[in-house]
Amino acid sequence: MQSSPPRAAATRNGLNAQFEVANVFDWFTEHREATYDLIILDPPPFARSKDSVPGAVRGYKELNLRALRLLSPGGILATYSCSHRVTEEMYLELIEDAASDARREAVVLERTSQPADHPVLLNFPESRYLKGFIIEIRA
Repeated sequence: MQSSPPRAAATRNGLNAQFEVANVFDWFTEHREATYDLIILDPPPFARSKDSVPGAVRGYKELNLRALRLLSPGGILATYSCSHRVTEEMYLELIEDAASDARREAVVLERTSQPADHPVLLNFPESRYLKGFIIEIRA
């Protein structure tokens, strides 16, 4: 069986990585006593309509809160949203709120956006959909 691209990359780079497919909210509950050095959150879009934005913001905040609680000091959270209705500013604010609720000192190392093969069309705001943050846990 051929290795998936993420698994192959982890092997090439000598990383001890786990890859699981699960309902992430259930997974976080089952692993609430564990600690990790790196967590990557890349969920599907939570806000597919204007009416779903408040629920999406709550879901993203809860997801980031649970991840922040599991990171060891010095740990990294790479967190993404592909919901175009959730702006970069909204996403950063909910991460800030999650860090506060988790009582974690966190800093933004990098803001990320979609790559060149997913261009942002100026006359189509919905094309600016992918945003992400690389966060380091200081304490």
